[in-house]
Amino acid sequence: MLDFGSLGGGKGPGNANTEPRKIFPTLIRHPRFKFLSYNQGEVLDSWHIKRTRSDNTIKMNTGSGKMLVGLVALQSSLNEGVGPALYLAPDNYLVGQVLEEAKALGISATDDPRSADYLAGRSIAVANIDRLVNGRSIFGVGSDGVQIPVGTVVIDDAHACLSSVASQFTIRLAADHPAYDKLLDLFEDSLRQQSLVGYVEVKNEDPNSLLPVPFWAWQDKQDQVLALLHPHRDGDQLRFSWPLLKEVMSQCQCVFGAGGVEIAPKCLPIDVIPSFVKAKRRIYMTATLADDGMLIEQFDADPVAVADPIKPKGAGEIGDRMIIVPHEVNDAITDDDVKSLAADVAQTRNVVVIVPSERRSKYWADVASQTLMKSNISAGVAGLKAGHVGLTVLVNRYDGVDLPDDACRLLIIDGLPEVHGLIERHEAAILEDTQSQLRRQMQRIEQGMGRGVRSGEDRCAVLLLGARLTQRINQPDSRGLLTPATLTQMDMGREVTRQIKGKTISDLRPILDLCMERNTEDGMNWWRAGRERLANTPEGAASHVDPSTEPVRKAFNAVRDARHSVAVGLLQDAVNLESEKATKGYLKQQLAEVIHRTDPVAAQQTLLSASTLNRRVVKPIAGIGFVKLDSPAVSQAKAAVEYMAGRFLDTNQFVYYVNALCDDLQWDKERTDQFEGAMRDLGSLLGFGSQRPDREFRSGGPDNLWALGGLNFLVIECKSGVDNDGRSISKDHANQLSGAMNWFGSSYDASCKATPVLVHPSHRCVREASPHADMRVVDKVGLVKLRSNLKAYATALAAGPLNDEAKVRQQLTHFGLAAETFVPTFTATFKSDS
Repeated sequence: MLDFGSLGGGKGPGNANTEPRKIFPTLIRHPRFKFLSYNQGEVLDSWHIKRTRSDNTIKMNTGSGKMLVGLVALQSSLNEGVGPALYLAPDNYLVGQVLEEAKALGISATDDPRSADYLAGRSIAVANIDRLVNGRSIFGVGSDGVQIPVGTVVIDDAHACLSSVASQFTIRLAADHPAYDKLLDLFEDSLRQQSLVGYVEVKNEDPNSLLPVPFWAWQDKQDQVLALLHPHRDGDQLRFSWPLLKEVMSQCQCVFGAGGVEIAPKCLPIDVIPSFVKAKRRIYMTATLADDGMLIEQFDADPVAVADPIKPKGAGEIGDRMIIVPHEVNDAITDDDVKSLAADVAQTRNVVVIVPSERRSKYWADVASQTLMKSNISAGVAGLKAGHVGLTVLVNRYDGVDLPDDACRLLIIDGLPEVHGLIERHEAAILEDTQSQLRRQMQRIEQGMGRGVRSGEDRCAVLLLGARLTQRINQPDSRGLLTPATLTQMDMGREVTRQIKGKTISDLRPILDLCMERNTEDGMNWWRAGRERLANTPEGAASHVDPSTEPVRKAFNAVRDARHSVAVGLLQDAVNLESEKATKGYLKQQLAEVIHRTDPVAAQQTLLSASTLNRRVVKPIAGIGFVKLDSPAVSQAKAAVEYMAGRFLDTNQFVYYVNALCDDLQWDKERTDQFEGAMRDLGSLLGFGSQRPDREFRSGGPDNLWALGGLNFLVIECKSGVDNDGRSISKDHANQLSGAMNWFGSSYDASCKATPVLVHPSHRCVREASPHADMRVVDKVGLVKLRSNLKAYATALAAGPLNDEAKVRQQLTHFGLAAETFVPTFTATFKSDS
């Protein structure tokens, strides 16, 4: 028998053929893989030059063939003898996709990392990242050492993998867990010191409750914490996380809320998975997105490699996307209008809607053919790829889903992405309106927009729906957080829709068809114009890493080694490098956490300094000094003009901002925090002084406080979470407003006058209630009128320059938004049930 193997280079470890461009032609592959794309070849060439670095980051546009690049890079490493080779994906659905891709490429792959073929370097193992990173990992955990070796590892969709890995490094206990009540009792005094109202909400398992354990209590009571949790280490809620965290418990955050508790570290001790940290090569594959610092923060990746990613020149290959914002066409277009359009398109094409929560998915239920969550996503996506399904809803899935070609011709991003974990929510609250928070949101939005184009020849129309999303992408800072290719496509969409400005939703359909169909002359002209614009799009920044990220990670490692003085120095560097006040305050809190280990008194002083920069950090033992709210030193109209001048570049941004406020001013028990935030922003927009005393000072104050001018104030308690079903104001809610008035009386002198205002669907009180004699109520009628007048006010001002003080004064008065007209226009006198 002839030995054909001796005629070629052969396969396997030690083969000299390591250049990807030479490997690819040798693969017996499916005809669809005729050749490497220009970008794939360019990236693989660069990787081959830099392959000996322990960490490499590959950044390519969504849909430009990263999976092929990862597989060929692993095959190259196997040929060089740097195996075994492991390909990690964020979920089982993508594992299946990678295995299919490997088969089509002619690359040997297996889903069993324990197989002889993997261990011998004959096959690439493909696995969910949770198989590698969990407290019972078959690869080995902690002192168990390496059980299954890894030579080269690819982490595909690294940002999605980060979310999964962070979840593994989080302890979550429900309120019915045997240790929950004992933990809550252990920290009762500290939690009550943070916020008495917050503690009551936690005790009552309020779905919106959120209360962190202060770091000094957490560190000082570690013996008791470990004694409470250790007996349950093998139970369902601890068995996979306890082995990962048991050695770093004192460095964790602990947050109670929503009927549970979460415990997790700020950075991940990834070295507890020795196979990962001992791999000779780690390749992180990401889309060309904004924040790469998470790779350093969570995977402890080499900062030099992260700052020097491998990426194609120029904007890169990307499919044809027509990105349109319906509210930019006409702000009178409603969600129902877009839903009707989507349902119509779904009669003949696949439409996919990404929603931020299961709650929002219910809005689409009447027109949806399927709603996909973690449990059913594989089958649902397979159906989309197989043929026509109709309208599909994806719940909180902005990454890790490929919808090529006819699987998705119209993609809708419905609303802003939301965070759901307790610690995530707590950090989001601390960093509200900061650049880092905006960057994370924009990254998620861009990830979502990439789901429907998976190659340079693909096409998909994209609609961005919702007032808050429209406002966010139109913020001046947002443009710099999107990739150049996406900006180019968004600008093209705006140029087209400007031609139908003010038209209805029906006028939008033929515009979308230019992209979805591409079978007309106009459709081809659109496609050619897009290709030309993308070809001339400049290359974006190679990488973004916040300057504080590296010292924060190094400080975490230093604390683990008990090098506390080193950690303090590193965190002080991080503080000094940060220019944004709120973020600097959060970093100072982290500095205080380390200082507490050696000097508790100095830690409190540092934390007090942090609270002057960011009132949402952990409340010091001595409390946060209450800052009295002053009325603006100028007239209401001038204050309103100054507020707008500092926030809006044009009238469109102003209108989108007002629409977003109105979107948050809704009766919704799951969005009470957003309501109170909107009330704060509304006060500032109208030219009043505005605070959230309960949130900012946690000293028993009201939800909102407005300084109207002339020593007049509104003390506002918001009950937007009350069911809008006609129920009357309860005794507790009436008492809460009276208590807020008592707080005002003790915090402000007698020259100040306050009107108590309750936001509640009904202006009627139960008989048992004893409301404040002066109480006024923004009821459901008043809230509808407030939203309506706000939008009319915005429309009136948008017709001219926003700096016309006389016009602003006139419109404030006309729409009942002036200091002297607000209460009589939008509030009602309370009445008691008979």
